[in-house]
Amino acid sequence: MTGLYIHIPICISKCRYCDFYKLTPREWDNMDLFLRSFERELQRLPADFSPDTVFIGGGTPTALSPDNLSAVFDCINRRINLSKVVEFSSEANPGTLSPEKLAIMRDGGVNRVSIGVQSFNDKALLLLGRAHKADEAIRGFEMLREAGFDNVNIDLIQSIPGMTPEDILSDARTLASLGPEHISYYNLIYEPGTPMTRDRDEGRIIPPGDDEEADNYFAVKSLLEEAGYGHYETSNFCKPERQCKHNVIYWQGGEYLGCGPSAHSHWKGARFGNVRDLQAYCDRLMKDEKPFDELERLTSDDKAREILVMWLRLTDGVDLSEFERLTGTTVDALCGPAIESLIEERLLKRLDNRLAITTDALFISNSVFTELI
Repeated sequence: MTGLYIHIPICISKCRYCDFYKLTPREWDNMDLFLRSFERELQRLPADFSPDTVFIGGGTPTALSPDNLSAVFDCINRRINLSKVVEFSSEANPGTLSPEKLAIMRDGGVNRVSIGVQSFNDKALLLLGRAHKADEAIRGFEMLREAGFDNVNIDLIQSIPGMTPEDILSDARTLASLGPEHISYYNLIYEPGTPMTRDRDEGRIIPPGDDEEADNYFAVKSLLEEAGYGHYETSNFCKPERQCKHNVIYWQGGEYLGCGPSAHSHWKGARFGNVRDLQAYCDRLMKDEKPFDELERLTSDDKAREILVMWLRLTDGVDLSEFERLTGTTVDALCGPAIESLIEERLLKRLDNRLAITTDALFISNSVFTELI
């Protein structure tokens, strides 16, 4: 399978923890230029490109005006062969939704929406710098259902400073009661240069300790599993057959192209990323220049290790025969001693033809993966 990722670099405001590339409407008001540049980038894609999945992220796609949002979808439908698409996702934020925008999304081909709730606790939302409150998040989800979307993901952040274990379980109970088809439950990451990181470094907020974070993680995991969600990836849960197909492409080493400023691609053995500057992105494309700066060619071993580590994020583990077919090597030839050591430490396990991370190691998976790179 192949994927197409589209980055919309506009947010109505900037969250205090986020380091994704985006601008507010005050910082950028030339959407016509962006749309013309975006269409030129789509025209540069391979002539035979026909993705299986599309994912529109950002930024906030639904921060666009109805006219501009409609123009994005018109451009995609004109320039991309969507005949093979089985999953077409778009991100959305509470407070930026409207029946008109949701109708535009459905008419444009979207069949899956990921809504950035992050918490149902108003104090936590204020700390994160989110532009909505808990009641708006619930109303936003209800609007998606009213618009006919039957495949919805809700993003939730764990380990927000100041939240007690009961606050965290309350968030999870509210989430389960809404019944989305998919749940992404991410740990709060302190990215360099963000206001949240400065607050932590200067002692204004105190993150929970590792043991407390792990206890909360496994408590939420248990609650969601009891509510009928399968834990299929380190940070992701879903109802049966509702995995995010686009992300599975990433996790299983598939190929994808990214469009929009700061979007990344992994295509034909090369990894590259578009310039992280909206004006520069537009300038280059309007001059018929390539929009990307980074270009890295992976060796076969580097690519195989990357696939192994990403695939191990899936709780079912790596299909060893399929891994060998994809990479031309075996996991044992690639890093056998490290794997055997991790198995002895009960951080990895072999089950028939699969290699998987153990349940106890889920919360420290990044440390496990470091041993394999």
